[in-house]
Amino acid sequence: MTRTRPTIKDIAQAAGVGVVTVSRALNDRPDVSQATRERILKIADSMGYRPNRHARFLKMEHNPSIALMMKGIDNPFFQPMLDTMEEIVRQNNYLLTVVKVPHWADEVEEAIKLVDEDLMAGVIFLGGAFSHEASAFERVNVPFVLSTVSKVHGVPDGVYSSVSVDDELEAAQAVRHLVDLGHRHIAVLGVPESDVSVGARRVRGYEAAMEASGIAVDPRWVRSQEIPQYNPYSYEYGYRLTVDLLRENPEVTAIFAIADTIAIGAMRAIREAGLTVPDDISIIGFDGISIGEYIEPPLTTLVQPSTTIAQLTCEVLFRQIASGPVQHVFVPGDIYPGGSTAPPRRIGSPR
Repeated sequence: MTRTRPTIKDIAQAAGVGVVTVSRALNDRPDVSQATRERILKIADSMGYRPNRHARFLKMEHNPSIALMMKGIDNPFFQPMLDTMEEIVRQNNYLLTVVKVPHWADEVEEAIKLVDEDLMAGVIFLGGAFSHEASAFERVNVPFVLSTVSKVHGVPDGVYSSVSVDDELEAAQAVRHLVDLGHRHIAVLGVPESDVSVGARRVRGYEAAMEASGIAVDPRWVRSQEIPQYNPYSYEYGYRLTVDLLRENPEVTAIFAIADTIAIGAMRAIREAGLTVPDDISIIGFDGISIGEYIEPPLTTLVQPSTTIAQLTCEVLFRQIASGPVQHVFVPGDIYPGGSTAPPRRIGSPR
């Protein structure tokens, strides 16, 4: 039977202290009492812990690193967040290691591989569709924060930190904007069922707003599809969903897209169908990416304050590195009133 190499988290559990305290003791940092250091070193030795020599060499030669696991590096919403995080991490005398995670890959497993090499002081997960068990997160043996992801289904809040908007609440706000304009036939462009975190919460927000407004949801208005070759938060994905929606549900007068990229792809499909936005179909997105202001008409969207989320993510992570508690921080969003939404045409008016 293969014996698993003990980690600093194993030592922390045995010693009854935090992971950060163990790391400080093993690295002979001055901010640990002599008695605690000796006890931790004794436990580590008894467990057969052997630090990675290559990692120690790197740590001696360079500043410690923060890993940024970026799922959706081509998503324009993340670029200003990346710039902000890089600056804050540098100001704290750390290096930021950006890891591009393909949409089909497991970002938590990728982070575990990095941390197991003992190269990272902390991890930021930017974006992602989390369907993991608590045990997977517990194997990330350094402080970590989920950024732009508020909840992981089935995982206790005490296992992870997060900084985000309340996806369900803000999605409901976006749908109410359409309802207040007079729309009753409102579709949602969601993501595959495998996304049980951000995508699922935004669809639940749509359903909650429709129910609260007394509008029965036709199941055909809830659109998603597994398209392996396309990232579900892409322009292409939104385009393909909308082509099918317009062909099969001509009664729809408004669309809530759970991401701006999906909304922009949908607008192309609407134009190609010979329809106009917002005269024939209104559309509202979610994110607030800058390109939305420069398309015609400008996209109405639920804006996430990306810079604020990035700043708070770093603050929460560095507090945890300094032995602070797990935290969940919600940041309010706001609707940007572009030109892509309007009241529906009068009944009987030609579309």
